[in-house]
Amino acid sequence: MLNKIALIFFILLSCNGKAQTNPEVKIDELVSNYIKELQSRKIDTICIYEHYCVGSVKAYDVNPSEMDDFCFEDFPNDPVYIFWIEKGRKYFTKISICAKYAETLDDNNIFWHIYFKNKNSIEEEEIKKFTYEKSNNQIYHLMVDHSCHRNFKILNDNKIIEKRFNDFNLLKEHNSDININYEHNNNLKSKAIVDILEKTISEAEKNNTFKKIKSR
Repeated sequence: MLNKIALIFFILLSCNGKAQTNPEVKIDELVSNYIKELQSRKIDTICIYEHYCVGSVKAYDVNPSEMDDFCFEDFPNDPVYIFWIEKGRKYFTKISICAKYAETLDDNNIFWHIYFKNKNSIEEEEIKKFTYEKSNNQIYHLMVDHSCHRNFKILNDNKIIEKRFNDFNLLKEHNSDININYEHNNNLKSKAIVDILEKTISEAEKNNTFKKIKSR
């Protein structure tokens, strides 16, 4: 692409863009403070969603004219997304170490409907490890060092429900080993929720839905 520069970096990073506007800002602290702000507004139905990959290579397309202000918002911390219900309306926003973003209406998101309809069963759901059986009838668990993770935490009625998905555990097979927990993991109601959340933020990022209020 003639008008863009692809930035690809590993753990050791060297480029002219800003690694972070304010290096003192921590993503966990930003999320905690935002949750406290929502709770001060008497909001008690909140979902925190995060998606990150361990040991991955990341690429960005950046206009050369934007290089001076470009901020690697997911290096080393990926953004976190907050969804909530306030006075019957659904909202979401993006928490980033680079900038503060506006709150956006999200009334069409159906994941809340799935959650409220199935919250008791969701609370009990177990995401099982990649497990396979050998010809000797022995059962083995398989793990990898590098994988992507999709996690959500829902705060509702003074309770917290948290589900953590390692995408490796959702695979059907790996190196000819068949995951006997494939159907179980992929048919969970909580899996349906992370799929909807992931689609929501992907479309929002693609459509520039998150409007920056100010840099940090």
